[in-house]
Amino acid sequence: MTFHNDHPHLAAIGDFVSKIGDTLGGLLGKETTKEEEVEEVVEVNDRENIIVDPLLEDQDQCDDCKVEAGRQEYALIQSSTQFKCGPILRYQDIHVERRRWIGSVLIVTDKEEQPPRLVLCDPTKARVGFSHARKLDSWEGNHFYRYDIQLSLMAYREKKIEYWFEKENGEKVAEPQKWNFYVPALDEGHNWAFYSCNGFTSDVADPEGDFHGANPLWDDLLVAHDQKPFHTMVGGGDQIYNDDVLATPEMVEWLKMDGDERIAMDFNNEKRYAVEKYYFEHYVQHFTTGTYSKALSLIPSVNTWDDHDIIDGYGSYPPKYQTCEVMQGIGAAASRFYLLFQQHANANTTHHAGLQTSSSGKGWNCITHLGKRTLMVLPDTRSERSKEMILSNETYEMLEAEIRAKLLPTTKHLIIVLGTPLVYPALKFFEDALEKLGDKLSRGSVIGKIFGKCKAFENVLGQFGPELLDDLVDSWACTVHTEEKRRMVEMLQAIAVERSVRVTFVGGDVHVGGAGRLFGKESQDRLTDPYDMVQIVSSAIVNAPPPGAVITALHTCSKTYSLNDTTSEEMTEIFHEDVDGTPLEKKKLLNRRNWCEVRELVGDHHHQEQSQEDQLQFTLRVENLDHVGVQKYPIVVDYLHTRED
Repeated sequence: MTFHNDHPHLAAIGDFVSKIGDTLGGLLGKETTKEEEVEEVVEVNDRENIIVDPLLEDQDQCDDCKVEAGRQEYALIQSSTQFKCGPILRYQDIHVERRRWIGSVLIVTDKEEQPPRLVLCDPTKARVGFSHARKLDSWEGNHFYRYDIQLSLMAYREKKIEYWFEKENGEKVAEPQKWNFYVPALDEGHNWAFYSCNGFTSDVADPEGDFHGANPLWDDLLVAHDQKPFHTMVGGGDQIYNDDVLATPEMVEWLKMDGDERIAMDFNNEKRYAVEKYYFEHYVQHFTTGTYSKALSLIPSVNTWDDHDIIDGYGSYPPKYQTCEVMQGIGAAASRFYLLFQQHANANTTHHAGLQTSSSGKGWNCITHLGKRTLMVLPDTRSERSKEMILSNETYEMLEAEIRAKLLPTTKHLIIVLGTPLVYPALKFFEDALEKLGDKLSRGSVIGKIFGKCKAFENVLGQFGPELLDDLVDSWACTVHTEEKRRMVEMLQAIAVERSVRVTFVGGDVHVGGAGRLFGKESQDRLTDPYDMVQIVSSAIVNAPPPGAVITALHTCSKTYSLNDTTSEEMTEIFHEDVDGTPLEKKKLLNRRNWCEVRELVGDHHHQEQSQEDQLQFTLRVENLDHVGVQKYPIVVDYLHTRED
């Protein structure tokens, strides 16, 4: 960390600190070349050796009080003109006791020279700070760099952090291209946005004509951000649709083979290059296009992934397909670029990025604090998945131990983000419903639309087309996952009882909005029932919703199910009117594009105002018929009350 040239009165201090650094470097026996003196790549632990970090150590230069957020000029926010991709913000964690915000910025550049330093301006500090680029990986002359960021938090003052690059194309400029993001006040609400299914599948014939493209709900998300800033943006899976990797000539050739030949085929260098080229170029295109690219540079993201981040249905194919060399090669390439673009990590730096892998050696799970009252868990439900299993025993044990270790005395809410909803109409009743409805849609296409499957899944299955139902085991609602679902819930029930936290599930994938809940069979009061767990379903922010016949079938299947001896589950009625005011007969699921706004409602603890204390308000923002604006459907989740409350 160094001092900015805009502060000449600090030059003497800067020189003094620099000399101390040089002296320490000599004592440690480190040789420094002239080139390294100009720009040094900071290693993982270099931050520990910084003598003075003004963003962390300097005293705040203002009162610790609430301030009104300023309006944004979104037209001025663009991807960096000097890099191939970025900047992309990532949220990692808040260390509550240290009042420390941790995150990062990613850029991708095809320039060989070391990228410029990142400049950070905290409005409560007298000096700006710098972050140095750390190289993560390279692919075909394109280089990935991560900038680590740590900031101090105040109790009541939310901060707007401005950031820019010290140089543009090698030169300092008078008015650099700038971006910003907000960090929360520790004693105020941590606000976040949830989205999923951020792309169109190939079966959407005319995305622009039918849906006005990908921007409408991203435009709405930034409108909400402008009104009251989001501190975090949570990607629940399918942040990118990579299914067209199977449309590359090398993969088309593979798909044309008969089943045995396809399974035996090598994943040679030609195929590997084609697959990696697709993933890299598609990520760059997707992350630098439209309103989504603006959001990536303005709101720090925390992500998990789902099948379309790899290919449609990955993990749920019959074993002989899932384990064949080509499929595993596709998975490896998808993993590499997922870690880089979405987690700002490579295979060797996942721990530094706050990701956790169990003793199974597979998966990148994220557990992070959204302030002092909410702990969020994003299990990796793809890396270990098979037709019979979603998460391994080792991962369940690791998750339980880490959740217990990271729950704070102040934690009120435990959020579990799963790619597919845990509470959803059970698949085992679906075929009966189709027969009763006499639905003209084919069995395969209806099931596919319910569980987000598209042509890519059928292409890989090939001769398995007639058995499509048996192979659609992506959902927690499938019978094969019933025991594992019960294990997940009972683990969380024990934590809820012992630690007095309210558990809430959030998931996407199914291209509808809705809500459900688990609850104790003997419960008389939802507020004091630790088994009462709400399921928020929010999908898709971009992809097309399923037809009305699917909603009819799902409502027909929607019953109150028994999960175990003490717990039941059901979908809940939240949609009494459509977005145009038309009364709805089917009130549990709505097939319109949507995303979820989440506001933490914090009461005045000093005066013990209980009406809005420690509630989370989830608001499904559902797209209007003309694709302009939204209608709002709120769901309030209370903290878990005790008898003393």
